[in-house]
Amino acid sequence: MASLKNELVGTWRLLSYIEVPLDGGDSGFPMGKSPKGLLIYAPDGHMSVQISASREHTYVSGDRMNATEDELTERMRGYIAFSGKYNVDNKAASVLYSIQTSLFPNWEGGKQLRKIDFEGDVLYQKSVDPILSDGRLVHSYITWQKVEKEVTEEVLKEVEDISISA
Repeated sequence: MASLKNELVGTWRLLSYIEVPLDGGDSGFPMGKSPKGLLIYAPDGHMSVQISASREHTYVSGDRMNATEDELTERMRGYIAFSGKYNVDNKAASVLYSIQTSLFPNWEGGKQLRKIDFEGDVLYQKSVDPILSDGRLVHSYITWQKVEKEVTEEVLKEVEDISISA
């Protein structure tokens, strides 16, 4: 059996982020329909994730320390970021995050478990324990695509285009 850790190691680009309420309410896209994000798994067992809302707003001030309260609030609501260590359970097809630092300080020192599944270069994750989001308990469903695969395909396409025109 191939090690799930070997499949995880690398950089992943966010494709989608959906939250499904436990109470049976409508699913939501708290980061919009086209969020941006990267998930990085290092071979040494460390990880980092950054997810931002699809809204394209910049601060009025060019000084990040002088943003308005509204700008800070909007950015905080539309951003998920944490890093720490990870452990993979091959039998349970899951990854456990031990969060060391987070934009949301309540997660620091905590653990989050994700079920994982692969389809080619696509990684599917589902939170195992519900999280509180905008007053509701939800499960997050996150889809990622491996970056190295994209880069390789782009290079091959460029080579193919050069060969065809030669």
